[in-house]
Amino acid sequence: MAETSRGDWWLAKLGEGTREEFDDVPEIEGRLPAGLSGTLYRNGPGLYERAGFKKWNLLDGDGMIRATSFAGGSVRFRTRFVRTKKFEAEDKAGRFLYPTWTTPAPRRRENIPGYPRLGQAGVTTLAKGGRLYAFDEVGPPYGLDPASLETTGILNPDSDAPARGPSDYKAHTKTDGESGDWVLIGTRGRVKQDLHVLVKDRAGRHKAQVVLPSPRGEAYFHDFFWAGPYAIFLLQPALLSPLPMVLGFRSYTDSLRWTPSAGGLLVVVDTSGKRTPLTLEVPAVWMWHTLNAFVAGDRILADFIGYDAPDHFLGPNAAFRMIMQGRRGLAKAPGMLRRFTIDLGARRAGMETIADGHFEFPMPHPGRVGRKHRYGYVAMGDIAHDWYQTGLARIDVESGARSEFSFGTDFYVGEPIFAPDPAAAADPATTEDRGWILAEVLDGKRGKSFLAVFDAAHLEDGPVAKLKLRTHLPMSFHGWWEGA
Repeated sequence: MAETSRGDWWLAKLGEGTREEFDDVPEIEGRLPAGLSGTLYRNGPGLYERAGFKKWNLLDGDGMIRATSFAGGSVRFRTRFVRTKKFEAEDKAGRFLYPTWTTPAPRRRENIPGYPRLGQAGVTTLAKGGRLYAFDEVGPPYGLDPASLETTGILNPDSDAPARGPSDYKAHTKTDGESGDWVLIGTRGRVKQDLHVLVKDRAGRHKAQVVLPSPRGEAYFHDFFWAGPYAIFLLQPALLSPLPMVLGFRSYTDSLRWTPSAGGLLVVVDTSGKRTPLTLEVPAVWMWHTLNAFVAGDRILADFIGYDAPDHFLGPNAAFRMIMQGRRGLAKAPGMLRRFTIDLGARRAGMETIADGHFEFPMPHPGRVGRKHRYGYVAMGDIAHDWYQTGLARIDVESGARSEFSFGTDFYVGEPIFAPDPAAAADPATTEDRGWILAEVLDGKRGKSFLAVFDAAHLEDGPVAKLKLRTHLPMSFHGWWEGA
């Protein structure tokens, strides 16, 4: 979709940060489910502007944790910035000092790799071992107190590993729905990368570590598949042109080139060590996020949201960039629900489309992560209108059937988070839709945000409750439900 003239497009609110930290009691419209008890943690960019300078891309803001706590029919909403080294240094200086994804630092020499790369800790969050983690894709994650949301400092997950872990952890991790194992991935090196996989058991103890050279230099990837015991990387053909970045002339994002003729590579890593790593060629496809993956005999079925091209992200007129100027940007390729079928014995992989449409932020029942699943919950939109999502859908990956709800074209709907019903049976295979879906929504007409609560089995009925906030919330990427 071509850009329009500069203006006050309502969706630009997603790229409008705040310096305020909140501790509020939202207005409740509807009725909260009696069994909904716990805290929804979310993370995303909260600060885009300092000293009159605004970041260039929707991904470039400093991390802000949001915590929505449910107890006894009441709700409390809080936010806190992650006090990273970057945030504290820039807060003291009163201006931006360091480069981010797309926005360079004020001085060119500070954009040259070799200067300390300081993360924003603004992509994902999750709770483990009584601590809250905030991940970026630069460096290790930060730790926070899950009750006060106070930042406690860098919290390195490889502290008990026999070998040093990745220098840059990827934002996404997986928690196996059956074993409780926590799987993390990352990279070390610039042009010649190593791929790292770390596995920690339910108690937080080191279980496995695999390091292997990347078969594709530095190719950008964001998420990965977990089908216990296999970790699968998709090295998509978003290839780095390093020289302009090394010289400090271009940001990391502007140094990536989408090269579909190169195809994609799947790297299959058996963390048990029983099979050697396997690299398979697949068609070119852009992936932000996986839904889930599982082992079926000698095959792995891996579901994800795939785009034919990342035009919404890469390029001078990409939607993620233009939104910061109050403009509509380029976004023609929809995100469709797709599947890789990996045949381990035959050493080949194929790709198919499960559901046409435009989807993002796929989520399974947490008890099915790494195991066979039936349903995927996604944010849903219409690419013919624009890149953003206006509703939610539950897709049956076996039949392709879906149930869905749309708020309308003047609403942005973020990632759906599954909060299981504690009263449901212990076996998630029979309770895959027993619980609630929680999603942040930006109301473009009111210019404010609310949290929508849905019955996971009946999305089409609309939200059973809305938690109305007194302000808008900037972009939020990912969340975590921690039951009481």
